Amino acid sequence: MPDARREDLGRMLRAWRMARDPGLLPDPVPFRGHRSYLTQLDMALLLGVSERWYRALERGEDRGYAREMIAGVARILDLSAHQARALYRGTGHQPPRQRDAAARPDAALLDLLDLLHQQRRVSWICDQAWDVVAANAVAARHCPWLAHPDANAMTWAFSPEARYQLRDWDTKWAAPLLGRLRLAWQRWPDNGRLDEVVRTVRREPGVAELWDRTADDRGAADDGPRPMYFPLVAPDPVDVRITAYGRFGDTALRWLVLTPVDPSVTFP
Repeated sequence: MPDARREDLGRMLRAWRMARDPGLLPDPVPFRGHRSYLTQLDMALLLGVSERWYRALERGEDRGYAREMIAGVARILDLSAHQARALYRGTGHQPPRQRDAAARPDAALLDLLDLLHQQRRVSWICDQAWDVVAANAVAARHCPWLAHPDANAMTWAFSPEARYQLRDWDTKWAAPLLGRLRLAWQRWPDNGRLDEVVRTVRREPGVAELWDRTADDRGAADDGPRPMYFPLVAPDPVDVRITAYGRFGDTALRWLVLTPVDPSVTFP
C-alpha cells in the first residue's frame, strides 16, 4: 500500500507531467492529435515501460523503480534540481551528483545543449575526464548507461558490460580509445578526476596489458567506422563513426555524435 509521502510525491509527479508541453521535448511524442500535456501512456512509451508500471509510480506504489527510469522521468519532464532530488529520494535513490558545468551553464553551453537535444542520433557532451555532462533522449534510449548518474564514457567503454554493445571490441575499439585516454592524461596532468578515470580503466580485466602493448600505437584507424549493437535499431551490429565537436578555443567540453555509416539507418 502506498504511504502518505509517496502518494503526495505521486500527486506532484502528475502535476509536473500535466505541465510539460510535448512540443518542447527533443523527441516527438508518439500520439495522434494535439495536446498541451503528456499522458501516462506518453511517459510509458518514452521511458520504454508499460503504462501500468508508470501509472503505479504516480499512484505512489513502491515497486523498486530502477534508477535509470527515475533519471528518464526527470529528463523528460525537465525537472528542476529541487524537483529531481525529491523524486530520487522519494523513490529510494540518492540524487545524482551535480556536475559543475551542468550546474552553472553559460550561454555557449546552453547553445551546445540546444544543438544536442535537436540531434536525431546518439549524442552526448563530456568534459576533459569523459564524465558525461548531458545526453540527448536518443542516447538515453539506445545507450542507457549515458543516463546513469556519474556516467563516464571511458570507464564504461572498458567495462565488461560495454564489450557486448561495442562489437569487435579488441580490434576496433580498445586501442583507439586507450590512445585518446592516455594522450589526454598527458595533456592535462593536473586533472585529478582524469587521473582517477585512468586508474579505474587500467584495473579492468586485460586493460593493463593492453595499455603497455599499445604504447606506440599511432591510432591509424582511430577515425574509422566501428560496429555497435543497437537492439532497437537492427538485429545485426551497425557501423558508426564518432564525431567530436567543441566550442571555439575551449577544450573543457566536447560534444560527441554517433553517426551510422549507412545513411538509411535511423534511431527510432
